[in-house]
Amino acid sequence: MSEIAWDDSLSVGVDLIDEQHKLLIEKLKDLSDDFKQGHEQNKILRTLGFMIDYTDFHFTAEEKVMAENDYPGLEDQQQQHAEFKATLDSILLDLREDGPTEELVKSINIFLLNWLVTHIKGSDQKLGAYLNEQGQAR
Repeated sequence: MSEIAWDDSLSVGVDLIDEQHKLLIEKLKDLSDDFKQGHEQNKILRTLGFMIDYTDFHFTAEEKVMAENDYPGLEDQQQQHAEFKATLDSILLDLREDGPTEELVKSINIFLLNWLVTHIKGSDQKLGAYLNEQGQAR
C-alpha cells in the first residue's frame, strides 16, 4: 500500500487548515495500518468512520474560512468536498457489505491517498495563496 507523510510540500500556509490536514493524513495512515495488520472489520469501520466525521468537520471549517474571505473558488471547493464525502459514504457501504477484501482495500488506499494529495496540492494551495494575498494566511 502507498504511504503518505506530512511534509512542507503539503502546506497551504494556513495553520488551521495545515493542522487539520496533518490529522487527516495521520488517520489515512491508521486506516492503511488497519488494513495491513488485518484488523477486524469493526476496527477498520471505526477508523474509517472517524475519518469520515473528521473530514466533514474539516470541510466545514475550510468552507467557513473561504466564505469569510470571499474566496472565488468556494463553489468549486464545495462541489469537490461533496463528491469526496459521497465517495467516502460509498466506500463505507462497500466495506460493510463485502468486508475488507484485498481489492477493495487497495482501491480505497489509492483513492484516498491520491485524492487527498491532489486536493491539497491543487485546490487547497490555491486557497492558501489567495488568503496570503488577502493578508489572512497563518
